Amino acid sequence: MRYVAKGILICFAVACVAMLAAWLFLSSALFSSVRTTFVENLISKKLGQDVRIEDEVRLGLGRQLHVSAAGLELPGSPNAEVNLAAIDEIEFEVSARDLWNSKLSLSGLSISGVHLNLITDKDGFGNWQSISQADVEAGKPADPPNLPLAGILTDHEIDLTDISVLYQSDQNGLELDLKLPELQLKRDTETDVATAVGAGSLNGERFDLNATFPTEDPFRLAMNFEQISIVAEEVPQENGLQVATTVEIAELGQLLDILKLSRVLEGTGNIGATFTSVDGVARIDDLSVLAELDGGQSLSLTGQIGELGNPEDVSLTTRIRLYPEDAEPAPAASRYDLKLIAVDMVIDSVPGQVPQRQMVIKTNGFTLDTSGEGPPPIKFSELSRTPEGALKVGNINLRIGNPADPFIILNGSVDDALQLQGISAEGLMDIPASGLISPELLGPDDQLGRFSGDFHLNGDINQLSLTNLDGKTSDTEVWNLEVHGTVKNVLKFEDLDLAIDVAVPSGADLLEALSLERVETGQARLEINLVSAGTDWNASANVEVADSILQIMADLDDATSDPVLQGSIESDLIKIDQIRTIVQAAAQLRKLGGPEPEEKETKKEDEGDQGALRDVTLKPIGRSILLSGMDMDVDVDLRHIEGAKGISSLQSEVTLNKNELKAGPLKFEYGGAHFDVSGQMDLSNDAHLLTLTGKAGGWQLDEILHSLNFKKGASGTIYADFSVTGGTDSAKHFANSMSGNATVSMRDGSIETQLLDLAGLGVLPWVFTKKKQKVAPIVCLRAPISISNGKISTKQTTLETDHVQVVVFGGVDVAGKVLDLNLQPRKIGEPLSKSPWPVTLKGPLAKPKIKVKDGPKRLKRSDGADKMPEQRKLCVPDILQLQ
Repeated sequence: MRYVAKGILICFAVACVAMLAAWLFLSSALFSSVRTTFVENLISKKLGQDVRIEDEVRLGLGRQLHVSAAGLELPGSPNAEVNLAAIDEIEFEVSARDLWNSKLSLSGLSISGVHLNLITDKDGFGNWQSISQADVEAGKPADPPNLPLAGILTDHEIDLTDISVLYQSDQNGLELDLKLPELQLKRDTETDVATAVGAGSLNGERFDLNATFPTEDPFRLAMNFEQISIVAEEVPQENGLQVATTVEIAELGQLLDILKLSRVLEGTGNIGATFTSVDGVARIDDLSVLAELDGGQSLSLTGQIGELGNPEDVSLTTRIRLYPEDAEPAPAASRYDLKLIAVDMVIDSVPGQVPQRQMVIKTNGFTLDTSGEGPPPIKFSELSRTPEGALKVGNINLRIGNPADPFIILNGSVDDALQLQGISAEGLMDIPASGLISPELLGPDDQLGRFSGDFHLNGDINQLSLTNLDGKTSDTEVWNLEVHGTVKNVLKFEDLDLAIDVAVPSGADLLEALSLERVETGQARLEINLVSAGTDWNASANVEVADSILQIMADLDDATSDPVLQGSIESDLIKIDQIRTIVQAAAQLRKLGGPEPEEKETKKEDEGDQGALRDVTLKPIGRSILLSGMDMDVDVDLRHIEGAKGISSLQSEVTLNKNELKAGPLKFEYGGAHFDVSGQMDLSNDAHLLTLTGKAGGWQLDEILHSLNFKKGASGTIYADFSVTGGTDSAKHFANSMSGNATVSMRDGSIETQLLDLAGLGVLPWVFTKKKQKVAPIVCLRAPISISNGKISTKQTTLETDHVQVVVFGGVDVAGKVLDLNLQPRKIGEPLSKSPWPVTLKGPLAKPKIKVKDGPKRLKRSDGADKMPEQRKLCVPDILQLQ
């Protein structure tokens, strides 16, 4: 027995020593490093990531091994200065049997103080990108670590507290600070549905998180801020993963706060997209973005990005509106009222095909629509957040015009894209030179060449400056145009210094290049200098056509409440023959404006609206000045007007105020002829009617016809006086709307009989001459006419030869281009006698129907008068002279 007792005593002592050793290993500070190394190796092996434990590890015995550790750290990449993650405290239980079998099954998991740091340096390298030294030397990335968390966790509930995730990029300035005081993960054993519920903040903005992860059914995740809700739902797929995401934004300002951007925009928005990943290929479809600002501006984006990372698989439609559709600014007639309304952009790119694109710039004065094959109208990259909270676009490329051949290319950056501040761009322009003369000619043109150059833009949405502007024509011998200068404020066209030089070796060649009739003007040159500083404007121009020279000066101080444009037009030499060619050339150039408004409407109905430039409401620059509201006072002094019949001069004045435009009196005498004309335009109402009054006399009909290249002969001395009023949209509009009265007379004239035949009056040869001869004499002609809305009527037009008087009455409808006239020829002094050859002309002006012996043959006075006076008046109907 003594030996048995001794053996028991020895075993008890050994057990006590073993228990003491176990107690010392599990809890004594003496073995702390051993316990720490054991747990570090245990976790690192399972996570595939190095783990360091800075504080103590405690192990507790029981049915399960109870493990608690503090100060866990997961280091980042070798060169990272910040740890990837840190855990203040972790507790869990693990089966000793599983550990013995090299398995890790955790239960009762509780984690407190989780800190995850995702840091990207300026080169774009993240601290989570772990690469082994061997792989670095081989130049290839390591395989991503295998994290078999699903096999590690066996509990149905996990408590996570004090979670923080920090994403910070030194490359783009983005910073996201996520804090979750508590996150609870549960799994329902009956439904086998995992849920995640928590609440926290992102960059100081509070949110609630709720997610469900059924084993068989699609998952759903919802994240709700005060003004923003985010929902992501899985779409069942046989292969791969598809997630439909929607974002509803009740206030854009909160989104800016979350992104730590300056809160400069207020409004609403929504985002929708579908993310798909199959066999390692990810794409985004059904993209829809809409943002509507409180000021009425909006942005919409729809389409698909396609395969991520493949720029050839993108189809997007973008619309930027600066005004709501129901509150667009009124159509602009003046460039001063021009406003940008919307910009539409479409890019349709399919892998293996040429990308198609369209860009529409809509203003209240015109719409520029360009489409075709080519790169996107706008590309941008290097987006970043500045320390001041601005959204910076480091690289932007804007192409305006034909996709394959844009006429403006801008390359630059924007320091604050949300407020359009800090704009800096280098611009290149290359446009068919014909488009500078008239927008309707915009397109390829071999004869007029191209206008190209460069410039620099910098500033913001309130003041955008254009500097270093240098442009000139090339690939043409028809003309040469050069433009140089700066504009301090392009948007308001303020503080500018521009020099324009146009040289035309032959005006006739230029007109022919424009598909117009040649007019031999000789060489021409135009030099313009335009300078403004604040409210002071100064312009000077020098116009040379052959030997004739005009100097034009203008000054304006816009600081006063009633600014007045002071100007002068002077010349020391103007040749009358060259004036004729200038007028003829100007008449040809006028055709560049295209058809009249009513003809344009007809053309649109027949052919549709074609061309890059459409919906043009801007008036020509001259008419825009009339509508600007400024006053104008311009003196005209042509000191030396030279012609074959002598030398003359001309002085006049043009004045403009908000109510009317006045020109004249314009008086001129030359070679025995004269005219005295005054003009006045009423600007007090929308009709803008022009009234012309004046007298002229001594002008020779044959010279007028000759200057008009009319070959058939007629002669006589013409006199006229008139007072007419009409619209000013065009010369045709003036003629069609004209009202007033005029009297035209001629004496000592003659006309070739061939011209009578052309006019249809050859049926009355005896009226003009007793016998057939080449030239028929005309003693006098007097035509008093009344005009009403473009319809001319007369009752007393009289033409006399040496023995016959012809009285004409009826009317001409200028707008309708029809006439209805009656001609009554009678022997002079016998108005009551029978007219042997009454004639009527009715129908279209171009080809009226002429009937002889048609109409009334006898006339009589209602008062019974039947005797001619002793002193008969020439070219007054004889029937009106009866006594």
